[in-house]
Amino acid sequence: MKPNHVFVLTISIIISLIAFISLTEGKIVTIENKLDKNTAAMAAALTYMGSGRYNWGEDDGLIDYNWSVSHHGFELSIPDDMITFNLVFGVAGSIKEDKWFGPFDNTQDICWHYHGHQNNWKVYPCGSQ
Repeated sequence: MKPNHVFVLTISIIISLIAFISLTEGKIVTIENKLDKNTAAMAAALTYMGSGRYNWGEDDGLIDYNWSVSHHGFELSIPDDMITFNLVFGVAGSIKEDKWFGPFDNTQDICWHYHGHQNNWKVYPCGSQ
């Protein structure tokens, strides 16, 4: 039985598109939210480094922003055209200042982990503690 050339061409095109899309979609910052029950973790990727409290989601330098209530993780997407980026982490309603990290080279996916509760929390790279 001869292979159907249209079928083979269609499959080849689909595989090529999947490979192309995965190369151009950018990098992912995965955040594991292991804060106490009902505590909201927030993170943003930015084009600049700041300090202190961040004005969540309202900034010209914002690349991506996301949040979750524990124990649900979330992700930030960093487009490939961003060479470097910075991260800010916070907890909704916390008395602690937001934590700033960076700059990071946009060369690979990375992961961060929240631990603690609303007013006593820490964030660190996954696997570092």
